[in-house]
Amino acid sequence: MEETQKMLEKDVSRRSFLKTTGIGLGVTAGALLFGTGIAGAQTQDGVVTESPLPYAELDPEEARLRAHAAYFRAGCSYAVFYALVSMLRDKVGGPYNQIPLRMLGYGRGGAASWGTLCGTLNGAGAAINLVASDADTNKLLGDLIGWYTITPFPSQESNDVAVAQGYKYDAKAPISAALATSVSNSPLCHASVAAWIKKSGFKASAPERAERCARLCGDVAFKAITMLNTWKAGTFAATFKVSGETAGCLSCHSDDQVGKMACTSCHEPH
Repeated sequence: MEETQKMLEKDVSRRSFLKTTGIGLGVTAGALLFGTGIAGAQTQDGVVTESPLPYAELDPEEARLRAHAAYFRAGCSYAVFYALVSMLRDKVGGPYNQIPLRMLGYGRGGAASWGTLCGTLNGAGAAINLVASDADTNKLLGDLIGWYTITPFPSQESNDVAVAQGYKYDAKAPISAALATSVSNSPLCHASVAAWIKKSGFKASAPERAERCARLCGDVAFKAITMLNTWKAGTFAATFKVSGETAGCLSCHSDDQVGKMACTSCHEPH
């Protein structure tokens, strides 16, 4: 009898561990802890499936604050990915507990500081693809990239949070002054940062430039969550369209190039 009791206690302890970690039992920790009823996101050995993972509506403003703080830990790509996935950990649990948040750390500075795709878009794309099908990811991320190329950063909203000293998750008080804004006309880190440096007068090594990129992380995380929320609600509609100038270029060059970037950001107009 005593031996049976010990076995039962051991089994209960094991089940408690699995619930806490989100491993096994054929259901996510989100279903166990929050009563979501979502099943099958993990196998009994804790392997996350390849199918899109469950998504729940999130708070875009909270994403802004988390991304801003995370930038100073491991860069822009990590910051946006961290903001989205950490919030899904909190709200859904389950498979998100097994996804390492540092996996997008390589994307800082346009991937290993090569200045290619802005890390904020890289991180956002990775997070979006966790919850959406490939086709939906292309629609969402495509529109996010287009929005990025025509939007002034840092946004008025992110500047306002800084002035109000509202970035509550930062270990040290960030620069609270409003910063100059610029439009990149490109999804590339190099072009985005260069446009801001030209507009602001600060050098790339200046703390103001780092703060600018932190606020940019917040802006992209906010936008990505807003888009995902409308997608979840079934109301998402892409809004970005290439400019007439770029459309004219593509009408002649669709067979010798790939992409939708504004051509004149790198090439002289014909």
